[in-house]
Amino acid sequence: MLEITNATKVSVVTPISSTPTIENIKKEEKKFPVPQEINISELQEKNISENQNDTTPVAKKTIKSISTKVIIDEKPKQKVSLKIRINRLFKPKVFNINTTITEKGLHFSFKTGSQQHEYDINFPEETWKEFPYNYKLLMRDNLAHLSFLDLGIMHNIKKLSYDTPLPLFKSFFMEVILRNLLFYGDCDSVKTVEYITRLCNLELSFKGNHSPPCTFGKETKERSINTLTFGKESLLGYALAKELGLDPVPVTIIEPDLNTMTNQGERIITYENKHKNALIPIFEKEFNTKVYKIMNDLGEIRCYANWGFDETDLGWSSILTQYLFLLLPIHYKEEAKYMIFGNENDECYYLTKDGFRCNPSYEQTKEWMKHMNTMLHNVTQSEVQATSLVQPLHEIAVCKVLYQRYPEIAKYQMSCPDGAKTQRWCTKCSKCACCFIFMKALGFDPTLAGLPDMLSNEYKELFPLFTDVKEGRTYYSSGLVRDELLFAFHLAAKKGATGELIDNFKENHIEEATQREQELRNYFFSISRQFNIPPHLWKKMKPIFEEELAKE
Repeated sequence: MLEITNATKVSVVTPISSTPTIENIKKEEKKFPVPQEINISELQEKNISENQNDTTPVAKKTIKSISTKVIIDEKPKQKVSLKIRINRLFKPKVFNINTTITEKGLHFSFKTGSQQHEYDINFPEETWKEFPYNYKLLMRDNLAHLSFLDLGIMHNIKKLSYDTPLPLFKSFFMEVILRNLLFYGDCDSVKTVEYITRLCNLELSFKGNHSPPCTFGKETKERSINTLTFGKESLLGYALAKELGLDPVPVTIIEPDLNTMTNQGERIITYENKHKNALIPIFEKEFNTKVYKIMNDLGEIRCYANWGFDETDLGWSSILTQYLFLLLPIHYKEEAKYMIFGNENDECYYLTKDGFRCNPSYEQTKEWMKHMNTMLHNVTQSEVQATSLVQPLHEIAVCKVLYQRYPEIAKYQMSCPDGAKTQRWCTKCSKCACCFIFMKALGFDPTLAGLPDMLSNEYKELFPLFTDVKEGRTYYSSGLVRDELLFAFHLAAKKGATGELIDNFKENHIEEATQREQELRNYFFSISRQFNIPPHLWKKMKPIFEEELAKE
């Protein structure tokens, strides 16, 4: 499950017909072979302090905790309700998408009723200036089409009219949108066929011919551009790239934090960027590197609450494919061959209530990675290749390798999609809870990553092992995560972890965990068949995985 900026959508929702347990997944494998900006009054880095209370057996040197303090001037903005009223009063039939190439990047705009919406994508000045103009046209044409397709389906409009030529990869984009609609229909209060009908009935118009052909014109080096979200997958990908000698260049794509209101009157506020901005300079200093930032305002169009709709995952169908295009100027500047994402093992296929075979995170599958490489082959003449170095691993195995082999990088982990006002973990979601128990299970002190204790009964409802998690649209409500947590609590108990939830585990689940320990270990600490990793890199990586996963 890849963690990406601002409220990563998905992994698995519990299906009616086929709960994705280990046993069911093995059966399926046989059937299918292979917001508004919040003002910051101060960003203050908290001094790194020695942790003397808990020694982790995996760190042979002292690892200092990374703690950041963010002070927010939080005053609710009241423009959202007006926006919702406008959208309801002036429901458009056509969105006219206008685009401009600017000195800093790309500009997009369209209207809903009388309200004009403006979005910018800004790149580091040195990278955008050097990027060839034909490539800028290619990016504009493809990003315009791809970014607004979901919005057209969300608003159920009749037509999207672009001022750009027919994009080169239009058929690819329809594929990824369609595949994700299967999951969104399963989550939302509409039938999947309703979303598919909206897509098929959506008229698309373009102006002019295709974008001019692009020639990369550079021979790339054995170097990587790594998406850096500070999630565990991106941190492990960066660490592996360093060990493999790829001289990784970290890139963070900044999407707007949210400060908006739902139809039910619930305010949604996220603080991810505030904590990222505090972590980045510390990370740059410790590892003597530069983190590129790409500012992507288009992220605002993804949130259903910004448009006055009920909760939906529409808008998140193509974020990684958009990132593929956004990273191209950095690749051109740095002459780097590998575009590294953080897609982990993708075995979470299940049957939806409407009978569709579905992966809730299709864009992160090895199948779609092949499509991404086909696109890159066409636009860079095979000079750039997309891959994920963590693809053969399950989530807890990603944690195990990261915490044991690279604890100095692991302490930067920030996996919570929202964060809290003054710390990077909200401690109110299942993501925080599961990350905490994975750390305890694998001998990594959670306080090194700024995560407080979460083993008291007040956090019980956040663990799917003990209760039905209310986050019904997420991976943490699935059958598979229950087994992963059973295994994690068993490992944590064996390592001497204490707390009310450990007592609960020992009373109600330890017998099952003990009986199934070898089965769970063999499954979650296994190395799946790798796809899309260059053979010469895999030859070096596989022994690393084998060594770390074999450790007790």
